[in-house]
Amino acid sequence: MVINKRIKRVLLENKAQYIGCIVLIILSSFVFTMMSQFADNFERLANEFQVGYIQEDATFTTDKSIDNLQELESTANAMIEEGKTFDYTLSEGKTLRIFSENDRVNIPAIIDGKELSGSGEILISPVFAKTHNYRIGDELNILDKTFTISGFTALPNYIYPLQSEEMMMPVPGFGIAVISKEDFAALNQGSNFYAVKFNDIDRNLRRQSAEFRELLKSRNIDILKWTNIEDNKRVNVVDAQVDILNLVSNGVPTGILLLAIILIGNVIGRMINRESAIIGALYALGYRRKELYRHYLTFPLMIAIIGGIIGTILGIFPVRFMVSFMFDAYIIPLTGIQYNPINIIIGLILPILFLVCGSYFVIRKELKHSPVDLMKGKKDKNKVNFLESGLKLEKLKFPTRFKIKGQLRSLSRLAFLLFGVAGATMLLLWGFTLKSGFDDMLTGGSVYNFEYEYKFDKLRYEPLPADSEPFQALLFLPENDDKRDFYVTGILPDSALITLVDESGTKLSTNQVIVTKPIANLLKLKEGDTVDIVSKLDGRIFSVEIDAIADTYEGRFIFMPIADFNEKFEMPEGSYVGVFSNVLLDIPENQSYSVVSLKDKLAAIEEVLGPTQSMMSVLAVIAFIIGMIVIYLVTSMIVEENKGTISLMKICGYRKKEINSLILNSSTIVVVIGYIIGVPLTLSALGVLVQSLENSVGMSLPPLKIDLPYILIGFIAVMLAYELSKLLCKKKVNAVSMSEALKAGAE
Repeated sequence: MVINKRIKRVLLENKAQYIGCIVLIILSSFVFTMMSQFADNFERLANEFQVGYIQEDATFTTDKSIDNLQELESTANAMIEEGKTFDYTLSEGKTLRIFSENDRVNIPAIIDGKELSGSGEILISPVFAKTHNYRIGDELNILDKTFTISGFTALPNYIYPLQSEEMMMPVPGFGIAVISKEDFAALNQGSNFYAVKFNDIDRNLRRQSAEFRELLKSRNIDILKWTNIEDNKRVNVVDAQVDILNLVSNGVPTGILLLAIILIGNVIGRMINRESAIIGALYALGYRRKELYRHYLTFPLMIAIIGGIIGTILGIFPVRFMVSFMFDAYIIPLTGIQYNPINIIIGLILPILFLVCGSYFVIRKELKHSPVDLMKGKKDKNKVNFLESGLKLEKLKFPTRFKIKGQLRSLSRLAFLLFGVAGATMLLLWGFTLKSGFDDMLTGGSVYNFEYEYKFDKLRYEPLPADSEPFQALLFLPENDDKRDFYVTGILPDSALITLVDESGTKLSTNQVIVTKPIANLLKLKEGDTVDIVSKLDGRIFSVEIDAIADTYEGRFIFMPIADFNEKFEMPEGSYVGVFSNVLLDIPENQSYSVVSLKDKLAAIEEVLGPTQSMMSVLAVIAFIIGMIVIYLVTSMIVEENKGTISLMKICGYRKKEINSLILNSSTIVVVIGYIIGVPLTLSALGVLVQSLENSVGMSLPPLKIDLPYILIGFIAVMLAYELSKLLCKKKVNAVSMSEALKAGAE
């Protein structure tokens, strides 16, 4: 059509608006492609690793060795492999958990280097090697025996290398290692455990686990500890990560696309309003409505195609880097990157679908009028929306009244500005909220007043030195909930190393049953309530009466006196499974144990702060760009709509400063409101992620909040974007000539 020759001219005349639209589409397609491809590769590589290297279905320890494993495997229809492990401290701050090499279940994967081929060779985790500058060929001295690093390894049951299951994140000084069974036997150290992989993959895992435990019980084998793979935090955190990635890859691009739809709808609607007389004349000349639809839909279609292609191509490049970066935390072999063509196609089609459909309804609304009405160009000129007519502004001063009416004149433009600023605020404050949580972990008061936490593989009875306290611990589940487990912990009735307070800050006596806030919220408990809890080890149900609720989110615990614990849960009198201590214990070498220090936990949090700072910087840049685009485009629209008014003001003698204040400052209150709206929206969005973590890995976090300094920093960033946008628009205001008013009068 001849009319389409004007498309290039229209685009060049309003290039700022259309470039802003294209940038939003680029950002949307970029985030969707990058995050979806990243999530697909992360999930695929994790699944390939778990299946290819025979990840366990459960791991357990027993009171004695199991004889005739082959016969037990046949009866249980499963693969069972005995493993051995112990923790060895290489030096201050460097601890290796050493495993014997498995060849049937939890097979070590070689990430770099070569497999174990002879005595005196060792495989270590790549994260530990990178942290402490170990290279292939370096030597480690373990129990007076020299081992040479032959390669870097990953274990399918230690994807997220937590030193203990109570920890939330890995410590930088902890790593895993694998040596041959012969070398392990020669060291004469460690404890035994068993990994089981059921052959019937279609049956319910928990049902098979229960039947297997009954089988062991029938053979007079007592289980000391049992962990299903879906309860293993070293593995199930991967599923939580995939859920979060999928949520982000869908939510963020959709929000940006909605911004683009509102923006393009505004641009197209205003274009048709300006050109109503031309459109009426085209009707009169014989152009059909379908032809005009196709013409005006060309604008959003071109924007969607250009933005979608550029954004999709740009989104492909960072995928390998992001997967490699993620594998610094999750130990998974990076065997290759695959790009899902379906996600690439979706990244191209979604902007076209969203923008063309949204623009179609806007165009349909504008073109439904008759050619005569369009040629008159007066169909909506005198129409006042309900907000503008409902507000009584007569008592306000002229500048204030002018600014408010300027914003209310277009509700779609107002919605675009509010939604855009709120979205930019959410991206900006996302990282700040996480940073606030980490700051609380590092600086907040702790209930734990000890330096070291020891856990033993078998019960102990030996007396302890001063400044050390024994504890007992067993895992339990709420009734009818097999996901969110928690510990019942027995401590001394006059514990000096555990400090618990109620909501008023009053210290609680530990000679009673005390529940922490996460468990109180989970089970909806109040003081004096009695709750039934299910032992995760054998499924037995116990009733516990709650005496007090501790005002802390540091762990999911029910504390009770250790003597009462041993009596209620039928543990030997005077026994304990762990020690809280402020001094290093002298433990015989033949006893297997693990120890975690408070410094290690703090170091783990600080280690995570590095990537968090990087993420905050990236999100801040994206948020700033989106905020700049949104505010600039809205301000440009206001200037375009008020050209005649600006011209009249100049004729009447208004100074440039006064005109700029009336026109450019009219959005200030809307920007502030948009920022205020964005704060609770940020907390709500992060609340969804926290709930996902709790549902998938049972991790409870305290209520989210944003520290006031971060709120102020975010507000300054948004206002800076606003001021820069105003600065760019000043040229447009100054460029409006006095003749514009005469032109408007002539029309």
